[in-house]
Amino acid sequence: MEMSWRLMGRGLPISTSRSRTSLELVLLLILSACAVNDRLPPPPHAVSIHAVRETVPVRSAGDAADDPAIWFNSADPAASLVFGTDKNFGLEVYDLQGRRRQSLAVGRVNNVDLRPLAGSVRWSALAAASNRSTNSISLFAIDQMGAAVWLASSEIATGLTEPYGLCMYAGEAGLQVFVNDTDGRYQQWLLTPNLDPDLPVVTSRLLREFAVSLQPEGCVADDVMGRLFIGVEDLGIRVLAANPEQPAEMTSVADIDGEILVADVEGMTLLVSGDSGYLIVSSQGNDSYAVYERSPPHRYRGSFIVAGSLGSNVDGTDETDGLDASSLVVTDEFPEGLLVIQDGYNTLPARSQDFKYVSWADVRAALAL
Repeated sequence: MEMSWRLMGRGLPISTSRSRTSLELVLLLILSACAVNDRLPPPPHAVSIHAVRETVPVRSAGDAADDPAIWFNSADPAASLVFGTDKNFGLEVYDLQGRRRQSLAVGRVNNVDLRPLAGSVRWSALAAASNRSTNSISLFAIDQMGAAVWLASSEIATGLTEPYGLCMYAGEAGLQVFVNDTDGRYQQWLLTPNLDPDLPVVTSRLLREFAVSLQPEGCVADDVMGRLFIGVEDLGIRVLAANPEQPAEMTSVADIDGEILVADVEGMTLLVSGDSGYLIVSSQGNDSYAVYERSPPHRYRGSFIVAGSLGSNVDGTDETDGLDASSLVVTDEFPEGLLVIQDGYNTLPARSQDFKYVSWADVRAALAL
């Protein structure tokens, strides 16, 4: 006997045989359909694109996958990797085919980001993740081949009640990390790595604290322009100086309007290309993605959705938490860069959440950027 379900938000029929059907799967499909149908529609002018690939699902069931970060392999862009959080397990690492390459069981990490390291033969980058198991910032050294090592001795005790959103910044003072709490507090930490070839040690120092009025999560820093974009889930997008010596005076990039941005405003990333580029924001309440110019006044350039295709085994995306983009990862499949998007309902077939790979060339062409 076959059971068919149609998720209205995707327009895709999903079938599964009784032998593979469990109570958990049935509940997932029902809840998925209800949740998608109860959401607001995307902006009427939103364009539709398709994902090129997807990762294998995260290990944990339910609301588990959250945020990706792209590691660029300068020696071989096709060997670049994607780091993704599993909120009930730790970090997962995927190749550009979507295959799992590494798992790090470090706790309930929520957001992840990374920055390149200079001056080390062995270590290429440093990653940071907000860890709700220990209310800390977890740090990871990434070697030249993309293998990550958890720097457990360098864990940063934040004193926050629930570390939530996180992003990194490479400023004049060095590598820094922003982390926020669900109560609205933000912290900015300076990271000073000792790049020991065997196992780096990172010391940290709190530089600045500020707060927003409502719950934040996603953030992204513009290293070159010295700006920090933050998402306040029920208000919209705000921007302020990333320099810790500057006052935390925020201005609005875009407010929740019920059409372009629908609460919650979740993940955000920058697609940087020379002096230009775009801010890409997940509008979780209507399963769409808003694109703004990177430079002030951050003009809105359009919205897109990631839809499923009957000719593909890769479904679309819904209720996205985190996303990341890189114009450096240029391959045959991603000729102008890579956009990685967390999928809140992985339905083809119904499985645990995963991450979808989108070609930036498809987004740029669809929006005429």
